[in-house]
Amino acid sequence: MNTSKQINIMVALVFIAVLATGAYTMWDPSRASDARKDELQKTVQRGAFLFSQNCIACHGNKGEGGSASNRLKAAPPLNRPDLQGKDPKTGLVTEQDKAQQFKFVVNTITCGRIGKGMPTWGQSQGGTLNDEQIRQLATLITEGTGWNLSDTFAIHGEEKFHYTGYASAGIKLTQAMDASATTAFLTNVDPIGKGSRLEIDGELMLVTTNPDKQQKSVGVDRHLGTTKAVAHTAGAAVWLPPVPPDPAPITQPACGQNLPPVVPTPSGPTSATADLKISAQGTAFDTDKLLGLADTSLTITFDNKDNGVAHNIHFFKGADATGADVAQTAIEPGPVVQTLTFGPLATGAYYYRCDVHPQMEGTLTTVAAGAAAPPAAATPAATGAAAATPAASPTP
Repeated sequence: MNTSKQINIMVALVFIAVLATGAYTMWDPSRASDARKDELQKTVQRGAFLFSQNCIACHGNKGEGGSASNRLKAAPPLNRPDLQGKDPKTGLVTEQDKAQQFKFVVNTITCGRIGKGMPTWGQSQGGTLNDEQIRQLATLITEGTGWNLSDTFAIHGEEKFHYTGYASAGIKLTQAMDASATTAFLTNVDPIGKGSRLEIDGELMLVTTNPDKQQKSVGVDRHLGTTKAVAHTAGAAVWLPPVPPDPAPITQPACGQNLPPVVPTPSGPTSATADLKISAQGTAFDTDKLLGLADTSLTITFDNKDNGVAHNIHFFKGADATGADVAQTAIEPGPVVQTLTFGPLATGAYYYRCDVHPQMEGTLTTVAAGAAAPPAAATPAATGAAAATPAASPTP
C-alpha cells in the first residue's frame, strides 16, 4: 500500500472518530439524564416497599396520616407538599428547599423524636434500618411519587420479596352481614385474634372476641374510625389491615437528644424589638417566648450551642406547625450562629420550633411599636414540663 492510500485511510478513520465522538457527546447527556431518572424511580420503589413494611400501621398505606387512614391518630401525614420542598404559595419546588426537607426527614427517621412516640429507626441509634434504607424512605417522602405503589405493596404484597400484604390471607365471609350485625362468619379464623382489625368493602371492624373455631366466627365492633356500617354479601373479601400501636413516649437519648430538664417557665421579654435572639443548648431553646415588632422587618440571631447536634428555628403563622410557613433557618449541627431576616409580620402570634426536635418550641408575639407586652399565658412547652408527660406524636 502506498503512502497516499495510507494517509487517506488515516484521514478517513480520524474523520469517523470525530463524528463518533460528536455523536456520543450529543447523546451522553440524555443517556445520563435517563439513567438518573431510572435510578430515582428504583429508589422510590424500594422506599415504597420499605414504607409498606414498617410505617403503614401509623402513617397509613399512602402516607396520608393516622387520622385520615384510621390508624394512629397522632401520626401526621407524610404526603404533604412541604415535605417535597414545594412553596405553599406557588407550588414550585426549589432544590434548596427539597434538600432541606430531605435532611429533615432523614434525621427524623434515624433519630426518632425524643419525648414523642416516633421511635429511632437508624441502626446507629439502635434501630433496624441501615443508612441506605433510610435514604430510600426519605426519597419516597420527598419525591411524593410512590404512594400508590406503597398502597399496592401494603394490600397485595410483593412476590419477588416474599412479602404478602394484608389482603393476601384469602379470607371471605360465609354469611351475609346487614348493617347491624355484630358477628362475622368467615372461611378461616386462624390468623385472627381479639383486637385484630377486619376490612370488608371499605368498612373497618374491630374484633372484640376470641375466634369461635368451631363456627368460624368472631364478634366485631362495627364502623371503626370514620368508616360506616353497611351490608356485606356472602363471599365478600375480608382483609386484615395492621393494628396501629399505642406507642409510649421515647425516653432513650438518640442523636444527642435528651429530655429537657423541668425548669420554671421563662417569663419572656417585656419590650418588643426588631432584633431577636434565641439560643439552643441541651436540646432546648433558652426561651419559649419572643416579642417582636409588627409591620417591620425582623432579624433573629439563632445560636446553636449544641456541639454536633443539628437544630434550626422554623416559624409558622398561628398556634402550631399546621399554619402557613413564615421563615426558617437551615438545619445545621452546632456550634453555629445563624442570622435570619424575615417579615414584616402583622400583629399576632407565630409558633416556632426546631424541625429536628419539635419538643423545642415556643411563640413569637408581634405587637405594634409602643404597645405593651401581652400578659403571660400558657404557651407550647419548650424547655420545661412538656418532658414530664409528652404526647405521642410520631412524625415527621
